[in-house]
Amino acid sequence: MINQPLRYFSAIARLGSIREAAEELNIAQSALSRQIQKLEEDFGVPLFQRHARGVKLTSAGEIFLRHAQTNLRQIERVRSEIDALKGLRRGTVSIRSIEALVPHLLPHAVSRFSERYPGIRFEVTIDGSDQVVAAVREGRTDIGLAFYPPAEAELETAFKMREPLVATMSVRHPLAGRPKVSLADCAAYPVALPMKNTGSRILIDVACKSAGIHIAPTLETNSIQLRIEFVKVNHGITFLSRLSAWDSLHAGQLVAVPLRDRLVNNASIDAITHSSRQLPLAAEEFLRFLQGEFENLHERAYASSKREAVARSMRATDKASAQRFTGDRRS
Repeated sequence: MINQPLRYFSAIARLGSIREAAEELNIAQSALSRQIQKLEEDFGVPLFQRHARGVKLTSAGEIFLRHAQTNLRQIERVRSEIDALKGLRRGTVSIRSIEALVPHLLPHAVSRFSERYPGIRFEVTIDGSDQVVAAVREGRTDIGLAFYPPAEAELETAFKMREPLVATMSVRHPLAGRPKVSLADCAAYPVALPMKNTGSRILIDVACKSAGIHIAPTLETNSIQLRIEFVKVNHGITFLSRLSAWDSLHAGQLVAVPLRDRLVNNASIDAITHSSRQLPLAAEEFLRFLQGEFENLHERAYASSKREAVARSMRATDKASAQRFTGDRRS
C-alpha cells in the first residue's frame, strides 16, 4: 500500500499508543513497532519518546508528522482525481457533525447524494462542536459541521447558515405566548443547558455575562433529545437552534420564542474544512451539494417560524381587543 508507514506513524502520533494504533489499524503490535523502528533507523533519530502510558512525539517526530500528513493528503487527492476519471464511482467522504443536524439534514443529504453517486461511502461521526473543530484541525475528517466555531488560521469556512438560539419550552409554559423573552426572564425557571465548552454553551455563558445574569442549570447534558424531553415534562426552558427541535416544534409540542439578547442571535452553523488541505473530489462535490440541501432545509424551518410569529401576534392582538372590550363594558 502506498505510504503505509506514514499511515502507521500518523495513527500512533494521534492516539499516543502503539497498542491502540495496532488495534485501530487491525495489525499486530509487534509489526507496527518494527515499522516505527525502521523509520527511526532510516532517519537516525528517535521519533517517539517511550513512557509507561504510551508514546509522545520527539521534536524530530513532530517535523516528520507534518511531512506525513501533507504526504497522505497528496496521496488522497491523487486517488480522488483517479476516481474522478471514473465518474466518482468510488471514494469516501468523512464528516464530523453536531447532533442538531442528525434528524433531517444529514440523512437526506447523504441519501440523495448516494442516489447520484452510489459508489461513494460516508463516514459520519457525531460530536460536540469543540471535537468537530479538533478533528478538522488535526486532519481527521474532511468536513466539519459545527455550531459557532472559533476563528482559527487552520480552519476555513466553506459556508455558514445563521442559526440563532431560541428559548424552547412547552406550549403550556408561562412564557410561551410572548413574542420575545430575555435570558433574565428564563433564569426564573428550571433551565437545561448543554455541557460546558460546547459552542452553544460558550455562547450562552458569554451572553449571560454580558447581561449581568447567572443561570444555574437544573440539568446539564450533551444530549439534545434529553433537553427536549426535559422541557416537555415540566415548566423548564432550554436554548436550541430551531433545527435541533424541529420535529417537536412542527408537532406543536414545543414553542420556540426568540431571545432579545443580541449575542445569541449572531450564532451560525458552519461547514468547515482545513485551510491548507485540498479535499478529495468526492468530498468537494458533496460539500457543494450539502450547501444547497442546507439552504433548502433552512428555508423550510424558518418559514414555519414566520407563521408562528404571525400567529403569536394575532393572539396578542385578540387578547388586547378582548381586554379593551371588557374595559369598555365596565365603563
